[in-house]
Amino acid sequence: MYKVFINDRVFLIGFNLKKSFFDKKILFINCYSLEDFEKTLENNKITKQVIVNFPTLRVMEKIISKRFRIVEAGGGLVVNKNKEVLFIFRRGKWDLPKGKLEKHEKIKKGAIREVEEECGITNPTVTEELITTFHKFKNKGKECLKKTYWFIMKYEGDEELVPQLEEDITKAKWMGVDKFDKVFENTFPSVADVLNAYLERK
Repeated sequence: MYKVFINDRVFLIGFNLKKSFFDKKILFINCYSLEDFEKTLENNKITKQVIVNFPTLRVMEKIISKRFRIVEAGGGLVVNKNKEVLFIFRRGKWDLPKGKLEKHEKIKKGAIREVEEECGITNPTVTEELITTFHKFKNKGKECLKKTYWFIMKYEGDEELVPQLEEDITKAKWMGVDKFDKVFENTFPSVADVLNAYLERK
């Protein structure tokens, strides 16, 4: 089951799900067509969290790909020698370095490249896969769904952090876990999920 952030709502999207397995307080909607999915997305009366159930994986992938342009991205939760995590501050929110993969680029390579470009460091190394997040955005009037593959990375250097200003990043900063509350207060739900996934592994 995928957790997708669309218009400040959480859509838990899956296939062949059984309604009886879930909390009755969460709205459960069966979708059999693109029209069903459109109605679900546009319904202003639904709760903040909803489960969208498709009959099969094939139907789910077909409908989602028709509704959105899928954009793949890679990102890193980078940890230094002091066990601090590398954050960026972009457009008024705390974030983690990430970005769109280039054509034919391997996912891990793209995630490392984005960390290096956005923060000015070199040679972070992937230690393990973390989670994959989904969120909606618009590009040239087209609604897109960004699928971001997140990796835990380690960095053993001591280079000065250089935020990528042309990407609207005004700060790059190392923070210990004791400062995470500050980040949780002013970040995106998908980034909060990445941080929680990391904390669960510590």
